[in-house]
Amino acid sequence: MKLKLGMITVLASAALTTLAADKPALTANATNQFAITGMHCDGCAGGLTAELKATRGVVSAQVTFSNKLAVVAIDTNKDNTTQLTKVIKEAGFTAKEVKP
Repeated sequence: MKLKLGMITVLASAALTTLAADKPALTANATNQFAITGMHCDGCAGGLTAELKATRGVVSAQVTFSNKLAVVAIDTNKDNTTQLTKVIKEAGFTAKEVKP
């Protein structure tokens, strides 16, 4: 049984490595901050973080419920603030860009 689980782990790891290699590397060349309204809990922040991370061109994203803020690093060759605002709206929230 241990051998079978070990083999599954190795195969899964190889598959993930192959998928990661197929994805073109992104370089964050801009960081945007958004004031988010409409969140009611940490779950909202977690869900929005996941939505943003799944967006083409997003290198990293962090949304915090306590300060109602989203910080998103993007590759501006692949994404822009208009697209990010649209993703946030489609997730059920409103966003206002905050200039640092």
